[in-house]
Amino acid sequence: MILYLGIALSAVILLWVGWNLRLDALWQPTDRMTVRRILHLALVKEGEHVLDLGCGDGRFVVIAAREFAACATGIEVDPARVLWARAWTILARVSSRTRIVWGNMYVADLAGVDVVILFLSPMANCKLQERLRCELKPGARIVSYYHPLWGWEPEEIGVAKNGHPLYLYRIPEER
Repeated sequence: MILYLGIALSAVILLWVGWNLRLDALWQPTDRMTVRRILHLALVKEGEHVLDLGCGDGRFVVIAAREFAACATGIEVDPARVLWARAWTILARVSSRTRIVWGNMYVADLAGVDVVILFLSPMANCKLQERLRCELKPGARIVSYYHPLWGWEPEEIGVAKNGHPLYLYRIPEER
């Protein structure tokens, strides 16, 4: 019996890992110091709406709500991480100012968003660029960790704890 349970668990883990490897961006948790640097670089203000595309365990969402008094939403495709992130927002007592959505970041609602956080891949950033340019309101900020938005000029380049670049972009008033 234990052998069968072990085999079943191994099969589930292999399927989950295989599925995750097919995604446009692998989950790589961001250290908390870098999360704070990104939110400071974006100049997040109280009451602003922060959107983390590919939110993983929800650490950006929780810190944006708890330390910056922002309203924060995370979009995540992995249902296990969605459950983890939702639990974390409850434990951190920020669930009233946060939402964790199980969904596709490529069709996320960008209306009313002030700050978008990206720690994805070059391919995912490329797929999102046109939507970000067209659907975000003027003045909205985008911070991309490690991967730039090709063809866009960053307003500022910060540095993560590990030395990797943090690119700050702003949607222009005139498009």
